[in-house]
Amino acid sequence: MKCHRCDSLMIYQDFYSADDHFRGWRCIGCGEIVDQVILENRKWMKVGRQNRVKREDGIRDDNEAGD
Repeated sequence: MKCHRCDSLMIYQDFYSADDHFRGWRCIGCGEIVDQVILENRKWMKVGRQNRVKREDGIRDDNEAGD
C-alpha cells in the first residue's frame, strides 16, 4: 500500500496505548497512520464539506426548508 500524502510504502502493524490496542497502516516515509476509524472519519468529513459547499452556493438543505 502507498501513502496518500507522500507516496511512500505503508506497513501494517499493531499500535498500543495505555487503554487500547488497534491495527493500522503506518507510512515509513512521513509517519502517517491510517486505520478503519480514521478512514471512516475522513469519509464523513468529506461529506460534510460537500454539504457546506452546496449551502454556500445557495442550495438549502432540509434544516433550512422551514425558513
